[in-house]
Amino acid sequence: MFKKLKKYQFSFTQIIFGYALYVSLAFNQNVFSGLTKYFSTAAASTSHIFEYFYILLFFLLILFSIVIFFLLVGTRYLLKPLILIILIISSILLYYQSIYGVSVHEEIILSGIDSVQENNFSEIHDLLSMKLFVLIFSMGIVPGIPLLFIKINYPFFIKEWRIRLLSIVLIIVVLLGLIVANYKSVSLTTRSVKEINKLLIPHYTLNSIVKILIKSFAAKKIYTILDSSPTTDLDDEIIGIVVIGETARADRFGINGYEKNTNPLLIKQNIINYKNASSCGTLTKISVPCMFFLGDYKNYSATNARYQQNALDVIVQSGIEVLWLENNSSCKHVCDRIKKIDTIQQGFNIYDETLVNIVEEALLNKISSDWNPKKKFPILGDPMRADPGTFVNNLVNFQKNKKSLIVLHTMGSHGPKYHERFPKEFEKFKPSCKSNNPQECTQEELSNAFDNTILYTDFILDSLIKILKKQNKQSFLIYASDHGESLGENGLYLHGIPVKFAPKEQTHIPWIVWYSDKYKKNNKISFVKSEEKITHEFFPHTILKSLKIKSTTLKEEKSLIRLN
Repeated sequence: MFKKLKKYQFSFTQIIFGYALYVSLAFNQNVFSGLTKYFSTAAASTSHIFEYFYILLFFLLILFSIVIFFLLVGTRYLLKPLILIILIISSILLYYQSIYGVSVHEEIILSGIDSVQENNFSEIHDLLSMKLFVLIFSMGIVPGIPLLFIKINYPFFIKEWRIRLLSIVLIIVVLLGLIVANYKSVSLTTRSVKEINKLLIPHYTLNSIVKILIKSFAAKKIYTILDSSPTTDLDDEIIGIVVIGETARADRFGINGYEKNTNPLLIKQNIINYKNASSCGTLTKISVPCMFFLGDYKNYSATNARYQQNALDVIVQSGIEVLWLENNSSCKHVCDRIKKIDTIQQGFNIYDETLVNIVEEALLNKISSDWNPKKKFPILGDPMRADPGTFVNNLVNFQKNKKSLIVLHTMGSHGPKYHERFPKEFEKFKPSCKSNNPQECTQEELSNAFDNTILYTDFILDSLIKILKKQNKQSFLIYASDHGESLGENGLYLHGIPVKFAPKEQTHIPWIVWYSDKYKKNNKISFVKSEEKITHEFFPHTILKSLKIKSTTLKEEKSLIRLN
């Protein structure tokens, strides 16, 4: 077959239109299904003639936009590799859209780039499967093989670009003509189905890549200091623990009324449980910086957060010792200027209990400079990769201050490998999913696996509270998840839908606070009612207030506690 192809020569326009047609039809069935569904539920006044016209117009827009892209970028030396790249990318996008219900947008792309830069390949590995590689091979590589045997004819340079530009002009004229012919109905319908644009493959993702490139060439941000002189009473001994949850859902916490007893330990603690808390993002890269952001919450962006003093910077500036314990995909630049111990880089056990053990060493035991972490943590990793010296020094130095804060960035309920987020003894709810492809499991199995991660989180938080209780000091614990997770509702899995459009499962987060008896006794403290609606905007200000920091950045009305 391929030998016969050698006998045929094709013009570059034939190749461009041929592969553009394949991409439009093969990878965008979800778009056409969405349009058909829309018209089936639209007003009765919508005629079938307009329905067919609009679907045809939408198809032409998909087709011609790909054609224009190839005409502009696919020069004679780039066309073949460009087509192959688009086929492979489209196959990957179709997989994640079909399996997880996720459209790859700007934030997801940046999150993936961060994972590569931080050598966090385990997070990427969790999303790989044999089905993905089969789809890439069958829909991406195989259709691209004929390109190896086809000879593409190109006219002289000037004539070639004349054809390219005239083709683009003709395409635009045709599309404009069709739109103008029924502009009112087309414009109204387009506004109604704008959510379908997120299903376009590869248009939606390519557009996101262009936005990233444009921003990368923009002027570099200058780091902004919001308060150069925050203060606090360093003799007032307070120990604070802040826990950043991962992918936990409020409706899966037993203390929030969930039918399963996923919080058998926390329910016995004297905690305050905020049931109506929402995240400011649906990705770790967005939410974690937001949880420590002190600027205008409505105009928040991860870029602004990176180049601006955050809550931890203010705390350190006031003289308080802060230690960040990392067991996830990095602090997303929040901890760039404070002491950090990265358990993944150190090669520890992946379970969050390792963080609890480090907290216990830091708060309850006296550590000397010759202390050997391998005795306490025998699974310390490759010496070429790990740095026990930094690990020990950070713990030794941390113990010098009376007032201190420990931040734990947990692995929590990170998917899709929920079964790897908890030790075997916490597999209470069975049968539980053991796959990284949620569609391979029943809804019961998937729910059980996720609920076991919440059960383990309950143990982690309870253990930390018990450590604080043993000190008999003024202390507190604040826990909130960075975002939620979809578990098959409406065909969606994982997270990452832009927060403006995200379902409640991805934004409704668990949030608890606990304060020691001594803290309550020494301070006239009151709390925002647990039924109040709160967002991540309350997170940094509650931490600052709990540590009794005086700063121009502190918004008293955005703290969950009041000290009278």
